[in-house]
Amino acid sequence: MMNEIRENAMLQKLASPFHRSPLQLNRMHESDAEILLPGVTTESAIAITIDSVVEEIATGLYDDPWQIGWMSVMVSMSDLAATGATPIGIVISEVLPADCQAAYLEELQKGISDACAACGTYVLGGDTNFAHGLSLTGCALGTVATGRRLSRIGCHPGDLLYATGPLGRGNAYAACKLLQPRSPSIGYRPLARLAEGRAIRGIATACMDTSDGVLATLDQLMRLNGVGFSLDENWESALDVEAAEQARKMGIPPWLLLAAEHGEFELLFTTAPADESRLMAHALEMGWQPLRIGRVVHAPAVRMYLYGEIARLDTARIRNLPRAVGRDIRRYLSSLLEFDAEIRQNHDNTLTNT
Repeated sequence: MMNEIRENAMLQKLASPFHRSPLQLNRMHESDAEILLPGVTTESAIAITIDSVVEEIATGLYDDPWQIGWMSVMVSMSDLAATGATPIGIVISEVLPADCQAAYLEELQKGISDACAACGTYVLGGDTNFAHGLSLTGCALGTVATGRRLSRIGCHPGDLLYATGPLGRGNAYAACKLLQPRSPSIGYRPLARLAEGRAIRGIATACMDTSDGVLATLDQLMRLNGVGFSLDENWESALDVEAAEQARKMGIPPWLLLAAEHGEFELLFTTAPADESRLMAHALEMGWQPLRIGRVVHAPAVRMYLYGEIARLDTARIRNLPRAVGRDIRRYLSSLLEFDAEIRQNHDNTLTNT
C-alpha cells in the first residue's frame, strides 16, 4: 500500500541498502524527523531532519533571496514541530552561484537569521560551496521526551482530525507565482508550529505537517495507520481567507487548495474525543485556535463533501500526478481540473439517475 505512491517507492529503493541504527526509535515514514536515543538517557531523544530548497528555486516558486533563506530554515523546523521537539539549532549548506551579488547574499542570510529568531533557535554552522545554481540545505536538531514525542502512527477510528491553522495558502501562493507571475501574489511566510507541536504532546494520537499539501498528508497517514479520513461538511471554513479568494479569482475549485502539493506547513493531528476538552484548554492558554476539520474512520480512504455529496478521492492519483506530468505546472493544473470535472460529472449522473 505504501509503495503505490511513487515517492514512497523511490524512498524505499534509495534506503534499501542502508542499515537502520539500533538507536533509532522510528521506522521509515513513521515520523517527520528521525528520532534517536543519544545513549546517555532513555528519557530524552534527539530529533534530526534535513531538507533542501532546490526545486522551488529552479522553478521560480521562490525567487526572493530573503524568502529563500527563510524557507531553508522553516522546512526543517516544521518537521521538528511535527514531532513535538524543541529545536537546538540548524546547520546550513549553501551552494551559491559564483556571481552571487553582495546585496543578494545579504538578504539571503537575513532570511535565515530572521527565521531562526522566529523559531527561537540558532545557526550552529554549515558549509559553503559554489556552482552554477543556488541551493540551500538545512539540517535541524532538536530534543523531545521519548514518552511524549509525536508520531505519524497511532490514530484510530473515531479520533477527531484537527489543523493547527488555516489551510490552502501554500497552493494559492504557488498558483499565483507560477501561473500568473506578472500579477501580484499573496504573501507566503509560513511559520513552523513548534509551540503547537509541543502543546499537543500527550494529546495528539498522530501528527504530520502539511508541507506536501493537505490531501497528501492525509493519504500518508491513511496508509501508515490503515484507517481513513472523512472531512467535515464545512471543511471550506478551514481555508485561508485570502487563499480562497485567490482561488475564486483564478477559477480554481476550493478543494484543489488542499489537493496540490505545495503546502502551508501547518500540522494535521488527531486526538481522541475524550481529550478534546484538554486540547482546547491548552489552546486557550496559548491564544491559539485549532481548527477541527474531520474525523478518522475505518475504511481506508479520504472522503470530503463536494458538489452536494460525499466524494471518495483517489489520493494516490493526486499524489502521483506531479511525476506523471513531468512537473509541468500547466499540465499539472489541467489534470487536477480534469479530476474535478470527473467528480462533477459523477455528481450530475447521480442526480440524473435519481
